[in-house]
Amino acid sequence: MRIAAFLIGMSGTAVAVAAGAIHLGYSGWAVTGFVVGTLVISQMLYLGLILLMTREESLNRREGSASDAPSDTLIPIHKSQQSGL
Repeated sequence: MRIAAFLIGMSGTAVAVAAGAIHLGYSGWAVTGFVVGTLVISQMLYLGLILLMTREESLNRREGSASDAPSDTLIPIHKSQQSGL
């Protein structure tokens, strides 16, 4: 997930929460509290997502052995296929 998409989503959610709280008649301080709470919860969820992706990536790397080097999976290019050689 790109950070710009996350920021747009987080901002949109905060605006929606603020609009809902204002519509329900909450005071300005309550609306501010709801918005701050929404931002904090959004950031905590994003951090959790990053930690899960990091854990998954580390498990994938641990499962691969030294014999599975990236050079073993590359397609060999012969001199006739290389440009300029």
